Amino acid sequence: YVDPLEGKSIPADALSVLRQEFVWFDDDMPAGANLQGDTPWKFVTKAEGPVLSGEKSSTRTAPGLSQHFFTGANPGLKLGESDILFAHVYLDPANPPKAIMMQFNDGAWEHRMNWGDEDAIGFGVKNSVAKRLGGPLPKLGEWVRLEVNIADVGLKAGSSLNGWAFTQFGGTVYWDKAGVITRTTPVRTEFTSQLAWEESELPTPRKELPADIQNLIKIERTKRNPDQQKQLLNYFVQNIHKESKATFAPLFAKVADLTKQRTDFDNAIPATMISGDLPQPRETFVLIRGAYDKKGDKVERGVPSVLPALPEGVPNNRLGLAKWLTAPNHPLTSRVIVNRYWQQFFGTGIVKTAEDFGAQGTWPTHPELLDWLSTEFIRTGWNVKQMHKLMVMSGTYRQSSNVSATLLTRDSENQLLARGPRFRLEAEVIRDSVLAMSGLLVERSGGKSVKPYQPEGVWEAVAFVGSNTREFKQDAGESLYRRSMYTFWKRTSPPPSMSTFDAPSRENCTVRRPRTNTPLQALALMNDKQYVEAARRLAERMLTEGGSTPESRLTFGFRWTTARTPTAKELEVLQRTLQKQLTTFQADKPTAEKLLAYGDSPRNMNLEPGEYAAWTMIANLLINLDETITK
Repeated sequence: YVDPLEGKSIPADALSVLRQEFVWFDDDMPAGANLQGDTPWKFVTKAEGPVLSGEKSSTRTAPGLSQHFFTGANPGLKLGESDILFAHVYLDPANPPKAIMMQFNDGAWEHRMNWGDEDAIGFGVKNSVAKRLGGPLPKLGEWVRLEVNIADVGLKAGSSLNGWAFTQFGGTVYWDKAGVITRTTPVRTEFTSQLAWEESELPTPRKELPADIQNLIKIERTKRNPDQQKQLLNYFVQNIHKESKATFAPLFAKVADLTKQRTDFDNAIPATMISGDLPQPRETFVLIRGAYDKKGDKVERGVPSVLPALPEGVPNNRLGLAKWLTAPNHPLTSRVIVNRYWQQFFGTGIVKTAEDFGAQGTWPTHPELLDWLSTEFIRTGWNVKQMHKLMVMSGTYRQSSNVSATLLTRDSENQLLARGPRFRLEAEVIRDSVLAMSGLLVERSGGKSVKPYQPEGVWEAVAFVGSNTREFKQDAGESLYRRSMYTFWKRTSPPPSMSTFDAPSRENCTVRRPRTNTPLQALALMNDKQYVEAARRLAERMLTEGGSTPESRLTFGFRWTTARTPTAKELEVLQRTLQKQLTTFQADKPTAEKLLAYGDSPRNMNLEPGEYAAWTMIANLLINLDETITK
C-alpha cells in the first residue's frame, strides 16, 4: 500500500469525520415536546422583535427569576462523543438580565451552564456539572451563539435529551435556533489515504476504534516504531481503506462466526474448580499465640495418631488422604456413612450423635449391626443404591410402626427396633411429596437454582446494602415446581415454608435436624401459596381422574396422600365435610374465585367454581393429615 497523500498536504475534503450542525428546534419544537414555564411561552415574528432564523423567536420579560422549558421530546436528542450543544440568544440592551442559564434534561434537570451573575439563579451547586459558569453575559443588542461542551455539564456519549430550559433573572431575552454540533462520518467508507484518516481522528479518536488503535493515532507519525506503524497500517487496510476493506469484511465475518461457534462450544462444556499441589510444599509452623510472625515448631502433614497410619506407598498429599479415608481398614468412613443412611430411613442413627463418633458421642445401640453394614458397604464397592435397598427391604424397616403402651414405656426411643420408624418428613420431602400428589412436580434433573413462592420482604430484612440478593424476584413457569433441592438458598434467610418444618439456615453444618411439632406447620400447609395451589391441582385431579362419584373421588385423593384406602368412618367424615364446603362455596362464588386464583398454574375453566373450590378445601384437608406428612 502506498498512501496517495504521502508528502502532500491533506485537502479539507479528504477528512471524513466532520463537525456537522444539527438544529433540534427553531420555529417548530421537537416532536412530543410539552411546553411549560412559570408563564406561557411567547413567540415574536420579525415584525415584532429580533429573529435570527426562520419566522419567529421565543422571548420572555421578567422582573426576577423566570424560565420556559419543554420536556417529553420523543425521539430525544441523541448525543455523541465530544458533541457541543448550542443556542442563540439576544439580550435587550434596554432591559438586560442579571444572568441567563441553559438547562438540559436527560431524565433529570442536573446539567446547567450559567452566564452572568453566578449567584442570581440559585439552581445547582456552583462549579459542578449542575451549574457550570460560562462567563459574563453575552454582548447586548446582537445575536450571540452560546455553546456548551456536553462533558462540561456531565452529559456523556449515548445520553438522550428530552428537555431543554431557558432561564433568566430579570430583563428581556430572546432565544432562537438550538441544537447540537456532532461528529458525523458521511464519507468514512471513501478513505483511500491513511494520512487523511489519521488526521480526521485527531485530536480525540472515536471510541468505536479499538483502544490500542486510538493510542497509536495519538502518537506523532515520526515517533512511531516499526511495529506500531505496521499495526496501524494493517488496521487501516483491513477496516478503513475504500477498496481493500471489502476483501477483508467477509473474512472477518467468517472468523467472527467461527469464534462464536468455538465460544458456544466451550461454554457448553461443564466446568469444575480444581486445585493443584505446589512442586514443593510450603513450610508450616505452629504460631505462638496465633501471631503470624512468632513461629514455633515446624509441623508436617499427617493423620491423627489414634487412627491407622497412611497406607503404605501412598503419597503424603490430598490423594493420599483420599486413599486413607477409603481404605478398607479405616474405622470411621464407612461407619459414618451407613449411620447417616440409617438415620435417614429410621429417624435415628445406630449412633445417635451422627455428627460425633468421638468421646463425647453416644455409643452405638447395635455395634455389630453397624460393623456388618459398614463392611457390606465396602464389599459392594461403596454402592449407595444397594445399601439403600438393603435397608428398606429389611424386615426391621418394613414392620408396623404401631406401638403398645408397654413397649412405649419400655423403649420410648425404639432403640430395640421392635417397631417400624414413624417420624415427620423433612421440609424438602414434604414439599416435593405434595407437588407430586398434585401433579405439579417437575422431575427434570439438573439446571440452575430456582426461586419459588415466598413472602415479600424476607430477603430485604437481612441483606446488606448493595447485596445482589437484597431483593427477591420470584421465578415463573416450571421453576416454581422443581424439586426442593434446586431451590435457591440465601444463607441466613432460608425459604420460610421450609424453616417452619425445621430446615436449617445452612450457616453451620447440620447433620441432625431437630423435629418440632408446632401450629405454624399446620398453618403453613393450610395457607402457604405453594400448598394451596397444590391442593387446587390435586382437587382438579380428583374431579377429572377420580371417577364420577364423590366416594370414588375421595378415595382417589386419600390414596394419593396417605398411600392407603380410607376406612368407612373416614370416608363418612370426608363426605360430610365436602357437603359443607359445597354449600358454602356455591352460595359465595366470589370467595370461590379468590381461592381458585391461588398460584400461577392455570386452573381448569371447565369445572364449576363452587364445586372446584369445595374439592380444593378437601384436598387441602388431605394434605394436612398427619399420615400425609409422617413417614
